[in-house]
Amino acid sequence: MTFAAGLCCVMAVTIFTACTDNNDNPTLQPETNPDDLTDYTVKMVPVNRDGKDGGTVAIRFYEDMPSVPYISVDDFQNIVVPGTTVCVTKTGTALYQLTNAGGTMVVNTIDETCAFDDFMSFTNQMDLVQPGIENVCYDGLPFVRFNHQTLSGGSPAVTFNYSSYGINLRGDEKTAYFPFATLADLYADLYGHNVACNGKKVVFASNDGSTGGIGALDEDFQLENLMKNKERAADMAAYSYAELCFVIDHFYGMPTGSDFEKAIQEKGLDKTLEANADGQGVKQLLLSTNTEDYGDGMNMLYAYLYDRGHTTMWYGTFSESFAGKYPSLYALYDERVTASTNTKIIQIYNAALPQREQVFGDDKTYHKSGNTAICHFDSFAHNDKEAWINYYQGKGPRPTLATSPKDPMVIFLDALEQAAADPEVKNFVLDLSVNTGGSSDVVMAMASLMLNQNSFRAYNVITGQNTVWYYDVDRNFDGKYDALDKDVHYDLNFCVVISPRAFSCGNLFPELCKEAGLLIVGQKSGGGSCAVGSYRTADGIYYKISSARGRLCDENWQNIDGGVTPHVEIPYANQWVVPYEGRDYIIYNYKNFWDLDNLSTIIGNYYKH
Repeated sequence: MTFAAGLCCVMAVTIFTACTDNNDNPTLQPETNPDDLTDYTVKMVPVNRDGKDGGTVAIRFYEDMPSVPYISVDDFQNIVVPGTTVCVTKTGTALYQLTNAGGTMVVNTIDETCAFDDFMSFTNQMDLVQPGIENVCYDGLPFVRFNHQTLSGGSPAVTFNYSSYGINLRGDEKTAYFPFATLADLYADLYGHNVACNGKKVVFASNDGSTGGIGALDEDFQLENLMKNKERAADMAAYSYAELCFVIDHFYGMPTGSDFEKAIQEKGLDKTLEANADGQGVKQLLLSTNTEDYGDGMNMLYAYLYDRGHTTMWYGTFSESFAGKYPSLYALYDERVTASTNTKIIQIYNAALPQREQVFGDDKTYHKSGNTAICHFDSFAHNDKEAWINYYQGKGPRPTLATSPKDPMVIFLDALEQAAADPEVKNFVLDLSVNTGGSSDVVMAMASLMLNQNSFRAYNVITGQNTVWYYDVDRNFDGKYDALDKDVHYDLNFCVVISPRAFSCGNLFPELCKEAGLLIVGQKSGGGSCAVGSYRTADGIYYKISSARGRLCDENWQNIDGGVTPHVEIPYANQWVVPYEGRDYIIYNYKNFWDLDNLSTIIGNYYKH
């Protein structure tokens, strides 16, 4: 329920020993769970929904956890998907059945469990992106729209047990209450819908992983401001750690990138940290009531979960005293994170791109030699979504290189259309040699044009289901989805160039191409098999993880984190060692990857068969 904006009131409440459900059923027995008999206060706090007034909502603070905000499931649902409802029925002592348009959740506030008959449907917010859409991976770019999904194996039913984490679910005579962050984590999806509460306000962002998200909507949720308070309340520190452990244990996609993944999968994050002195030190930092120590702990958790790019636990820096106080932890971070990110910086920005410009003599995105054309773009990330939306809404022209020079779909279409219009060009090469990923919507649009394929596969680690997501693509980019889209065809021999720097969508796209029979050349791609999930700690700090909601798979339903092996390996021209920040790095010369005459020969030999 929401109330008039600006209203803020606090009241002390004691739960009654005699209670009824929403249907005024007088036969139910009083609560026997001591947690549910705890005194609490209620605050009416303002809601910010994407920068707009969302009214106010009731937040509870229980006497035994005075710093941790709680909210009812029905009120939470109305924040994340306004206008929808949750029907609550109290079915017995400490038992609640909650039903929304997607399914049913049964909450037991004594066992501290919640059981979903269809977890993904119950927590679905994607209707905000496209009406009627399922809870899937879709970035909302207008030249792609979701069509349907197929599911096999596993079960949509999921039960979460919070008892071993010390997280208390609460209830009263009418409905069930969760810690706010716990519900936010249950609902966090692959689009980046996210919501946070600091006890004084609630902020909802349609995409928390884009353009600043919640932090851009309210500066109180920006990292530097969250760190200004030097101390954390003890109850919040304990709950924040417990909730973080729960998220990693249940919603981390286990892509195989982290050295600690197997241990986490087998025994959970907490026991993984407890297994040795270094891990115990990390746990101590994460539980600290000192905010600076907590930041150091989050940095170290990043080292434990580091999987080359999809998981980032912290955007801050270590405290000045950290290296001296925790030398072995600092060495672990240095080995797992610093070395890897430095290598990435050198190979991508200090080596490969200048090499390519040296080969072609400029930084243009389209080049041609004889019968072979090549298109370069180094990210699938949508760069000018607003321009595409304006075009599809009839508010502007189709984006071009002149107006959107860094947009990957613009770059690709410009190159593809140039090649198709040139009678000399027979071969079209897509250079993903240093492409670090981005939007699956862009992947789908390009795959539709090159492969005539509009789907990709993912495994849902939470439900155990194999998922195929199908999309429609406006293949002629005329701003409409119609029968004319089927007539689009490009009579070209396609080839994709990859390297170990091709990551995430730069790994997914060549996998789809290889399965469709298109030629893949270069060196094995760098992996990255999970969609990205955006989360907030209970303190409000943004982090992202490889999401368990979507781990990308090949045609045999195998995890593709190991990378794609090319049909034809192209050797590096040479390699050399470069010292950088106390380390020696191997730098590769990618020159051979862009030899169009050699690529023409390789393509001719491949497609003549």
